[in-house]
Amino acid sequence: MEITSKGLQSDFIFHGFEAVRTDHGDCSSVRTPNNPDYFFGNFLLFAGPPAVGDFARWMERFEAVFAPFPTVRHHTFQWLPKAAPDPAALEEFKHAGFTIDETSVLATQTVHTDKPAPKGVKFRQIRTDAEWLAVIDAQTRDGFAKIPMDEYRRYKDESFANYRRMSEQGLGDWWGAFKGDELVADLGLFFGEGVGRFQAVETASEHRRQGICRAMVVHVSNHGLAAHPGITLVMHADAHDVARGIYCSVGFEEIETLHSVFRAPIKG
Repeated sequence: MEITSKGLQSDFIFHGFEAVRTDHGDCSSVRTPNNPDYFFGNFLLFAGPPAVGDFARWMERFEAVFAPFPTVRHHTFQWLPKAAPDPAALEEFKHAGFTIDETSVLATQTVHTDKPAPKGVKFRQIRTDAEWLAVIDAQTRDGFAKIPMDEYRRYKDESFANYRRMSEQGLGDWWGAFKGDELVADLGLFFGEGVGRFQAVETASEHRRQGICRAMVVHVSNHGLAAHPGITLVMHADAHDVARGIYCSVGFEEIETLHSVFRAPIKG
């Protein structure tokens, strides 16, 4: 299956580093052996959105593909954005307990802002063990709905171990915004062929609405553009979240919308 979506292509910066991709003819699978709790690292990818009546077939396909890997206990389906999904088809998944995800894929080759970083805020790459631990703590602070905190932490620990390996191999960096020694915000930016992809932009709740996120995105974007001339920066954002407006205000524009469905492991 040819990946024609810029947003999904940028995902494969990470899948290509740590995951196993297999073409099954009617779909492709992506599996991340070191992180089976990663919803969007263990999934099936279809060429187009589900039609009404596809729910049972897609579930059976997932069970067959992932049967040899019992540590993958969730279900995630993605598809190429060739057409808008049928709301009735999505309702079948929603009725079965799936969450419907709608993601804006934003891109730019230049950024701008007339608002400098707040006084006392400095940006730098994450390097030390203590800094990486602070990032993981910040990224797990709010947890994730329907996922026990210990499972969520396990997923984040492995995710950031991978980000660190990528950083140490020169594929990108994780960045922090600091007030003195305090980490107040962080994000990642990693590079593939012609693309730089942001990851997990996060600001501590008590430091929001101060312009830190905006300034950090601009600072890191300019660093990446200078290091990789001509590259396209890509950002995934919740289509209905206020953060999308922040990214657009500094020069990002929507190029496509991705939809997917996922369901956390069912306890029982």
